[in-house]
Amino acid sequence: MAFKSFGSIQSARFNSDNSSDFLDLYESALDEIILEGESRTPSRTFAPSSMRCKRISWFRLRGVEPEPETIVDRSLNFTAQMGTACHQAIQEILSKKLGADWIDVADYLKEFQPTYEYTCIKNEYETQVEITKPIPIKFAPDGIIFWKGKYWLLEIKTSEYSSFDKLSAPKPQHIDQIKTYATILGIHNVLVLYQDRMYGKLKCYEVTVSDTDMKSTWDIFYDVQRHVEMNIAPEKLPSGDIWCSPSRCRYYNKCKEW
Repeated sequence: MAFKSFGSIQSARFNSDNSSDFLDLYESALDEIILEGESRTPSRTFAPSSMRCKRISWFRLRGVEPEPETIVDRSLNFTAQMGTACHQAIQEILSKKLGADWIDVADYLKEFQPTYEYTCIKNEYETQVEITKPIPIKFAPDGIIFWKGKYWLLEIKTSEYSSFDKLSAPKPQHIDQIKTYATILGIHNVLVLYQDRMYGKLKCYEVTVSDTDMKSTWDIFYDVQRHVEMNIAPEKLPSGDIWCSPSRCRYYNKCKEW
């Protein structure tokens, strides 16, 4: 008969049948939630977070089912939850500090008077905006502030410390998303606030979105929509792009077919 050492018992994930069963209970419940979220078909709209790749937008607008997740990634889910918590903490602090200069997105859009048709749904410190015409877009900006005499778009990003520590400018993969938010809202000035999820350290970078950038973004919207109508796939990301991989894109295999 084999006996476990005290040290091995201490380092185990459980130390009794009851603790093991309870751990299984919680993790099975968590896995169900993760899989339910992953199984949802994305809405047939543009998503600013996917603007780096025209193919993803094209698949979304056509209502193509993403490839199913075969492995539950609890670590990725936890990272997303931590990111959400960091966002909410920053938004709460800034909204209290800025008061009336923390701008409600719906109020801003009423003043901005965009030419597109839209609806707003407020969710705590964020407002989800859905544009229906002429281009279907769904997005939720992290915040709009009025500071130093002008409007600023606030974009909050969280990162692992190792990646955060090397930052000296906004990450290139975030620029397309930032330009998309700025374009839709008509705001040229952007503050990108990075926070590392381990120690809470902060870095902030200013980004200016030009009229040319905004025109280019609208051109992408219309170009992808035209490809949807023709059922012709637009160009994909360049070969070797780190974002074009099975781990980062759930349309990866379907994209190869086109």
